[in-house]
Amino acid sequence: MPEEKVFTIPLREAFEKQRRFRAKNATNIIRNFLKKHMKTESIKIGESINKSVWGKGIQNPPRKLRIHVVKEENIVYAELLGTEIKTPSAEEIKKKKEKEKEKKEKIKEERKERRKMTIQEEIEEEVKGKPKEVEKVEEKKEEKPSEKQEVSKEEPKTEPKEEKSEQQA
Repeated sequence: MPEEKVFTIPLREAFEKQRRFRAKNATNIIRNFLKKHMKTESIKIGESINKSVWGKGIQNPPRKLRIHVVKEENIVYAELLGTEIKTPSAEEIKKKKEKEKEKKEKIKEERKERRKMTIQEEIEEEVKGKPKEVEKVEEKKEEKPSEKQEVSKEEPKTEPKEEKSEQQA
């Protein structure tokens, strides 16, 4: 059976910090308060609390908050007093766990494949992975310096300067 409590959390400590960090510090104070009083590490702070803390901006969080807290299966869900607490259903929890497992398995498989590869194969794979446009740009960069060197070897043109001096005279 879920354990329910109502707390008034003082946030005066947040005002001892610099103005730029008050709202963020207030959320940390709420989290630490709930860890201490509900005796658990996993805490889910609701949207209503977040909006009330950040409502007046980063510099001016509220001085205190009245919070309704529900503890289910060692997880604490917190919302402002008067706001409905939405705890996830058993199906949603199972789906989330399955997604996490799939993600971990995919990462493990990728790591195994990379261990099997030699350095030479990794280099070849990186070259294959580059788009053709990037390769063309790299080729153009290599060609341009040679063209610039040829231009610099030629004598500078002095004809435009002579024309300007004749026009001024």
